[in-house]
Amino acid sequence: MHRPALVLLFSCLTTTAADPSVAALREMISKIVDTQTLESKERTDWKSRKAEFTALLELHRKEITLLGEELEKAGHSTPGHAESSDAMKAEILSLKESRRDAKEAVARNVPRAIALIARFPDPLKKDCETETSALIGWVATDEPREALQSILSVLAKAQQFDRRLNRANEIRDGREVDVLYLGLARAFYSDKKQSAGIGEPGSDGWKWTAKPEIRAELLAAFDSLDKKRPPVMVRLPLEIQ
Repeated sequence: MHRPALVLLFSCLTTTAADPSVAALREMISKIVDTQTLESKERTDWKSRKAEFTALLELHRKEITLLGEELEKAGHSTPGHAESSDAMKAEILSLKESRRDAKEAVARNVPRAIALIARFPDPLKKDCETETSALIGWVATDEPREALQSILSVLAKAQQFDRRLNRANEIRDGREVDVLYLGLARAFYSDKKQSAGIGEPGSDGWKWTAKPEIRAELLAAFDSLDKKRPPVMVRLPLEIQ
């Protein structure tokens, strides 16, 4: 189904307080502020979880080292040594199996993560450059921690990008244009002369289609975002499937 949908809502500053659209806009602004507050909290929570995750991995490594040292130091004449030694060996074996399973899981998902990043829009790709380099350079014999952290970081950044409007300057139709991303669902671009169009995600990356007829609406939206004119309501095409 194809139909135009409202993707940017702005209210004229001259609208009276009794106008029902003002109340609706105020409610929408309140929701946007709530969403931004929640997003900030999520970023803080993610940093805390990331630090905890790193600490747990380091503790895991130390536990394996200590267990090995205890086995070397334990005296064979100590009462119950055989039982304790067998228990520690069993625990070490279990830890090694868990470590192997983690490596196998990371090895399966590294190529998937790299393929996913290739489909990201350019601003998100740039934001994930550090993680991309780490994933490309990772091999199955390496420790899984760095690759796993990179995968989780990529997913977190993609989720944040998808939750908000994102603005960027890019080259389209041979010209520098302003681009407005509606999360990971759709994008619109225009320049100050005659170019305009839409972008949408595809299996091989984002696809861009020229639509000069939407340039006036986009320019109005960008001018409002840049505070060059009072806020206005604009209509842009959006495909709903």
